Amino acid sequence: MRRVTITTCLATLLVAHTALGLTQDFGSGAADDWTDVQGTWAVTDGEYVQSDLTWATTATHETYHRSYFGDQTWTDYTVEATVRIDESGGVAAILGIFFRVTEKSAGGDYYLFRLDERPAEGPGLIKAPNVTMQINPDKPAEIGRDYVLKVEVEGDSIRCYVDGVLEIETTDSDFATGAVGVGTFDAVGSFDDVSVHGVDIDAPVEARGRLPEVWARLRSAY
Repeated sequence: MRRVTITTCLATLLVAHTALGLTQDFGSGAADDWTDVQGTWAVTDGEYVQSDLTWATTATHETYHRSYFGDQTWTDYTVEATVRIDESGGVAAILGIFFRVTEKSAGGDYYLFRLDERPAEGPGLIKAPNVTMQINPDKPAEIGRDYVLKVEVEGDSIRCYVDGVLEIETTDSDFATGAVGVGTFDAVGSFDDVSVHGVDIDAPVEARGRLPEVWARLRSAY
């Protein structure tokens, strides 16, 4: 009976992890498997922080300080992250989540769902290098406030949410696959609880290497 109970608990745990896909809360103190392209990135107090306020352009692939994660062959998925603007550089504090990143380099194309602190601005969808697809005006982001950004991408369909509210729904076929990421412009920004799940994504990042530990805890409970 005890063996059945342990097996059942372990199976339930594995199913729960698999349903989450890939996730990272940076609780380990490291940003394993992330590729930072521009900016100054570090894990601080369990969050992934970009602290460089300098910028050189607003029109090219070099506009954003960003860091990427995942497989460039991913197709349909949901990516979500808790984000916060901690400090503005005084011009246009922006941060957001990248998706369908075609290559994890300075030259790779991408989509970006972003927040903007400027009073007349709001949630926006950007396409590489820095082309505005849609901006919802007069919804500025607050400095120091946590927001949950989520993007669902399926085929040509793109849906973007802020705190569970659908802000942008559109279609575009330029980038069919790609990795995910986070980034800023003219802002110090913090990112946490980054998750992505979909048909191509089946291994939880935070569970890697932890099954012996989990198994030991389950056995000790019986």
